[in-house]
Amino acid sequence: MKQKRYAIVAVMAIGLSLAACGEDDPVVPEPMFDSPSTVRVVNRLFGPVIRFFARPCGTSDWGQDLFGTDHPVEGTIQPGDSRDFTVEAGCYDLRAEYLETTEPGPLMAKMIFNQAATPVTPVIWTLEDDPANPT
Repeated sequence: MKQKRYAIVAVMAIGLSLAACGEDDPVVPEPMFDSPSTVRVVNRLFGPVIRFFARPCGTSDWGQDLFGTDHPVEGTIQPGDSRDFTVEAGCYDLRAEYLETTEPGPLMAKMIFNQAATPVTPVIWTLEDDPANPT
């Protein structure tokens, strides 16, 4: 299982390095998954989600932002929108970093732990503002 994770990280790193080469339309290979699943992030917050991370349960490193782009529109989930991320089936901790409002404001974060993503059952994480518990 660790070898698969390292292979996924290597493919993502190669893709990110190709994107940084300065070509107009770099070809970024899609990661190959033996057992793909989906994590859907639904943004019902007041501000955009600007970074999203998924790490295997029980690990401490969040790794690379799964948006994989520095483009301000492609690298966000605007309020009212959602985005699907393909991951290898398994257990994940998820972290979303977002702006408090659509205007520049403080960076906030929400996390959820021990989410089981299977080929049949995707993870659907709905982010909502909660004045009593903002994180």
